[in-house]
Amino acid sequence: MDTPSYEYARLWLPLYDNNTLSVVRPVYLIEAADGFEGIVAEKNTTLIGVLNEFGREGWRIDMTPIRVAAPSPEFQLLIDATLDEVDGGSLSDADSGAVSEFDVYGMRREIA
Repeated sequence: MDTPSYEYARLWLPLYDNNTLSVVRPVYLIEAADGFEGIVAEKNTTLIGVLNEFGREGWRIDMTPIRVAAPSPEFQLLIDATLDEVDGGSLSDADSGAVSEFDVYGMRREIA
């Protein structure tokens, strides 16, 4: 019998508004072995909406996030560069700028 193998990633989500559970900034990041990928979300995307989307793609997500309030300077540069690339000038001034607080969720899915 084959032993299952998994791929792992982490979901970096800019802190969200606790009242509406909407993400403060309409973007999230996936950190995998090959680096970061930034993904633009709908403006009023809820945390549950983001998690459900990944669930449909086979990801199992650890529902206990780690709060990262100050990534290392090197990591922060990578995050900022990724967010800038994702933004593509499409966000308002209120939505742009550095993000330094995230909830980070562990993710895994079985490789077929």
